[in-house]
Amino acid sequence: MTLRVSVVVGTALLLGCASAPARSGAPTDAGPAALPAGGAGGAGGASAATAAVAPPPLRWPVRTVPHVDLWLHAFAMLSDDTASVPLYRRGYRDSITVLKNQRNLLTALDGNREALRRGLQRGSYLDAQFLPFAYGSWDELRATAEQYLQLGGDVRRAPSRDVAFRLQPFAALFPGSSDREWLRLFLTGVDDEGARFLLAEHQRQLRERAPTITAVDSLWQQVYRDKFERFLNNTGQRQGDLVLSLPIGGEGRTGPGYTGRVMVAVTYPARPADAAEVLYVFAHEATGALVGPAVSDNTTPAQQRAGVAAQFISSGQVQAGAMLLTRIAPELLDGYQRYYLTQSGQRVTGDVRALFDRTFTVPAIIREALARQIDIVLSGI
Repeated sequence: MTLRVSVVVGTALLLGCASAPARSGAPTDAGPAALPAGGAGGAGGASAATAAVAPPPLRWPVRTVPHVDLWLHAFAMLSDDTASVPLYRRGYRDSITVLKNQRNLLTALDGNREALRRGLQRGSYLDAQFLPFAYGSWDELRATAEQYLQLGGDVRRAPSRDVAFRLQPFAALFPGSSDREWLRLFLTGVDDEGARFLLAEHQRQLRERAPTITAVDSLWQQVYRDKFERFLNNTGQRQGDLVLSLPIGGEGRTGPGYTGRVMVAVTYPARPADAAEVLYVFAHEATGALVGPAVSDNTTPAQQRAGVAAQFISSGQVQAGAMLLTRIAPELLDGYQRYYLTQSGQRVTGDVRALFDRTFTVPAIIREALARQIDIVLSGI
C-alpha cells in the first residue's frame, strides 16, 4: 500500500513488536505451499537420516489468511475508493453488494454502514488495515481489541507490561472515546459479517480458485523468487509470506506479520492464466520503502503540505515496481504496465509505455532517485 511508506511506519513498528507466534487457531497455508517438506508420504517411522536432509522451510511461502481478508473486506465495504490505483480490487464492493442482495442478506456491517463510513471519514483509521497482520486468527485479534475497549483505552490498567505492550497499536489508532466507540461498532460489524457471510463465501472462492494458487506457487517458487531474491535480501526482506487476498487489487498491503516475517498481501486472481498479476503487485510492494524517502528528499515543504508529494508517492511506487522488473524480469514489464493502467481505469491502446508514463507521472529528479536507489540495492552496496 502506497501510504504505508510514509504514514503507517510508526504503527507498523508497533505491530511488528506485538506480533505473536503461530498457534493452534492460526490460519493454515493454502495450496502447494501448505504441504510440509516430504509431502504426504511421511509414515511414523521416518529415520533421523531422512529428517536431516529435509529441505528447509520456504522463505516466502504462498498463503491465504482468512482473518486478514475479513478485516480488509470490511474496510473495502466502507471506504470511498477514489485513489488513482484503487485501495481494493476494482469493482469489489459492488460485486459483494450484488451477491448479498441476491441472498437477501443484511449484516450488522451493512446496518451500521453509514455511521461507520462517517467515522472513517472523520478519523484516521485507514492505518488500522494493517492490524490483522500481527495476529494469528480473528479470535485473537478480536480478543485483543475487546480487552483494549474494556480498559477504556487506558493501557496503564493492563494486568501486565506484556499485555499493555500488545494493546499499544490500538491505543495509537483509537485514543479517544469516539475512536473507541467506532472500533466497538466496527468489531461488531466485522464479527457478524464473517459469521453470516464472508467466511463461508471466502472458503467457497478459495475452492474455486485452487488452480490459481497452484499456478501462482509454481510461477513464484520455481521461477521468480530467485529473480527477486537479491533485491529482497538487500532490503531486509529475506523472510516473508506472500499472501493472496481476495479484496486486494493493485494496491497491496505490507507489514510485519504474526509469524515474525514480513507479510505482503497481494491480489488473488480468479484465473490461473492471470497468475502473473501476483508478481506485479509484489514488485509494487517490494519497492515501497524506497519511494517515501525519494519523494521527501526531492519535494519542497510547500509541496508536501499541499498534498503534491502524496501524489508523487502513489505514482512513484507504480514506477518503482516497473523499474525493478526492468532490471530483474523484463519479460514481465509489459504485463505490469498494462495491469496498472487497467487498475487506474485507463483504456489500454497504442504505445503502452508512453501511456504508462503519462498516467503515473513523477518528476525526473524523483525517477532518477528511485532508479539510483534500486541500482544500489541490486549491486549490494
